[in-house]
Amino acid sequence: MPGETPFLPEKQTGSRAGRVTKVTPLRAVDRALQLIDLLANGSPRLGVSDLSRATGWSKAVVFRLLRTLETHGYAVRDEDRRYRLGTKPLELAGEVLRRSEVHQVARPIMLTLAERTGESVVLTAPTASGVICLDTVDSPQQLRASFRVGRVIPWHAGAAGRLHLAYLPDGRIQEILTPGLPRFTERTITDPHRLWEDIVRIREQGFAFTVGELDPGVAAISVPIVDRRHEVVAAVSVGGPAARFEERRLPVLIAEVRRAAEDISVRLLGGRRAVDRGDQTAV
Repeated sequence: MPGETPFLPEKQTGSRAGRVTKVTPLRAVDRALQLIDLLANGSPRLGVSDLSRATGWSKAVVFRLLRTLETHGYAVRDEDRRYRLGTKPLELAGEVLRRSEVHQVARPIMLTLAERTGESVVLTAPTASGVICLDTVDSPQQLRASFRVGRVIPWHAGAAGRLHLAYLPDGRIQEILTPGLPRFTERTITDPHRLWEDIVRIREQGFAFTVGELDPGVAAISVPIVDRRHEVVAAVSVGGPAARFEERRLPVLIAEVRRAAEDISVRLLGGRRAVDRGDQTAV
């Protein structure tokens, strides 16, 4: 039924055995998670009134939810009685990373890539709402691009976002590329037709390259990483000041990122080497 969420089957006996139990999401839990999203993606500090206006809930409800989140470390209240995101999500993210196979495999290769290119390196993975930064290695150079772990990158802007977008099913891409896509810089491509053209190009060449589309003055190259099921599960990218990504240097940078992505994929594939075949990645 609408509004219901399926859960995994529970152990049952009798005539109900084997059925999938469906339950309506708990409203308090749902609201608490919405507040966490607002604290994570809104202004750095939000008051009860701000959150009440954003959600349409009463101040009393918002206040009680915030106090509960504060108790468990998901929210922090400052002296002005405004709230910001607590450290608990960061702790959970760290635990996810520690348990992530791709992160464990990729980390040493990312360090080598940063050393060989002199640029910042970022590991990303697709989520339901965009692309998330799983890990980063800063460039050793003083002038560099910095990427924040946990940052969610839009599908249509930047090399990592566009790369992951290109390897989604066509139907999902069609859902994402609707008119009115947000513009982040004067170079952000928002026209669905132009984005489709770039998607075709990315699938053919096996990498994405953008300049200043998400962050002004930042260029990046992104290459896919595949797992044992031969699916694109992550991507490795290098990024830095656009002035350093000049045309004569691009082939070298692309080759280095390709090598890193291939090394990570090989380890995820148990030693078998991946082969890029146009719009699909196989072994």
